[in-house]
Amino acid sequence: MSAYRFHGRERTTAELDGWFEPQQLHVPHQVVLDRDEAGRGRVQLFCFAVEDLRMTGVPLVRASYAEILWRIAVRAGGEPAWWVIACDLEALGPRLLASRYVRYPVRRSRVAVTAEEVRAATGDGELAITLGDPSGEERDAEQRILLVGDDAGWSVPWGDAERSGRAVRVTVTADSLARATLGSPVTWAQTALVRSGREHRCGIAQRRG
Repeated sequence: MSAYRFHGRERTTAELDGWFEPQQLHVPHQVVLDRDEAGRGRVQLFCFAVEDLRMTGVPLVRASYAEILWRIAVRAGGEPAWWVIACDLEALGPRLLASRYVRYPVRRSRVAVTAEEVRAATGDGELAITLGDPSGEERDAEQRILLVGDDAGWSVPWGDAERSGRAVRVTVTADSLARATLGSPVTWAQTALVRSGREHRCGIAQRRG
């Protein structure tokens, strides 16, 4: 069986980097936090709206929804990795699947991801980002292994065949959610990588040796 159990098509995919003071973030000893010259940690929002997500072997499971992953840049055994610290989702079915099979730290949140904006709202805060016209330079998405779990001890098979997208200008109009998630405000990049029609391929979390 393929390593990828979940398949769908993403209408819009947006990736936005940010930097934060990591003093309030508990990082598992199994990984090392990537830091910039100022000692700040790096977080990336991976935002998407997927259509007709299917689970291999369970033909009745189909869902369309929006999701935001908060991914921290780390090193695991010297290898670049993302460590997922929060997964914002609203729909009940996808929340249950993401928690049980992918071991995401799921947080119930009202989420919207379109070609024009990214929004998330929980009881702890909100995030609102306006995306500009996707006419910027073309660039590739950064490839890292994906780690989950409080100990970062699980990896998730993650397919990303369509790696290139367009850089778009972003405007952050509201952000009280970053502090609630990381314990610190985030300085967001001025541009995001935006793609359209990315094939969504994700597997079940596997314990790392």
